[in-house]
Amino acid sequence: MNADVGSPHGLALQRRFMQHVVGIYCDFLVDRERPQVVYTGFLFSVEGQWMLITAGHCITYIEQIRATGGELRRCMLIDSMGEGAAHLHPVPFAYDASQPMNIGRFERIDYGVMIPPENTVHLLAANNIEAFDERAWDAEPARVLDYFLLGFPEDLNQLRGDRVNFRASMFRVEGYAQRPEDFPEEDPAVYFYGRVIENPVGNVRGCSGGPIVALSAPDNQGRSTYHLVALQSTAMGRDIKGMLMQPLGQLVRDCQRGVYDKQDDS
Repeated sequence: MNADVGSPHGLALQRRFMQHVVGIYCDFLVDRERPQVVYTGFLFSVEGQWMLITAGHCITYIEQIRATGGELRRCMLIDSMGEGAAHLHPVPFAYDASQPMNIGRFERIDYGVMIPPENTVHLLAANNIEAFDERAWDAEPARVLDYFLLGFPEDLNQLRGDRVNFRASMFRVEGYAQRPEDFPEEDPAVYFYGRVIENPVGNVRGCSGGPIVALSAPDNQGRSTYHLVALQSTAMGRDIKGMLMQPLGQLVRDCQRGVYDKQDDS
C-alpha cells in the first residue's frame, strides 16, 4: 500500500495522525507591532491525564517575549486538521492556566509540557482530537515500516493581522541508528535521530514540538499500528533530532504514583 506523502493513502494517514496534533497559535503585541506565530503540539496522556506537549524552547520563547514587555493577546488551538473534525474554528486556549513548563535541568532537554483545563480537553475531544496514550508511547513496534514527522510548517502559514490561514503537513523520516556528526554528543537514551527523506515543503521550520511517529509493517491480516516515538526538537539541514517520549511518560507516571516520594522517605 502506497503511503508516500501526497498519495491518497498518505493523505489519509496524515489525517489519522493529525487527530493527535494541534497548532498553538499565539498573537503578541510588542511595541505596537503584532508578531504572530504557530507552534506545533500534540496531546499526550499518562494514566488518563491529558497533557499538551511542544518543544520546551517554544515555551521559553513565549517567556522571553513577555519578559521584555510583550503581551500575549490571545492563544488558540488549531484542532481541525484531523480525521473526523467537525468544527473549523480554533479553540480559545487559556495559556497561563495550563501551567506551561520547560522540563529539564539542561538546555538540551527540550520537553515543553502544559496541562490544558478540563473544558479545553472536552472541546478538543468533541472535535475528534485524541491523546497519544500508553498504547502509543510505551512501546515501539518490532518492525518499523516508516517514520513520519507531523507539524505546521512556518512556510505554509499565512498570518496577517486578523486574517490567518493554517496548514499542516507530514514528512517521511529515515531513522538513524547512530548520532549524526552534525549534532553534539549527548545522552542517546533520550534522543531520536533521523533524516527527512520526503519533504513536500522544503524545510521543517515550525514543526518543533511535532510528533515523530513510527508506522509498523503490516501483520498477517494487513493491519499496521503506529507508535509515538519522539517530539521534534532540532533540525540541521535534513537531519533532525527529537526528544524520546517514553522517558517523559515514565517520569510522569512515576511522579503520579509517588515513586519518587517513596524513594525520598526510604
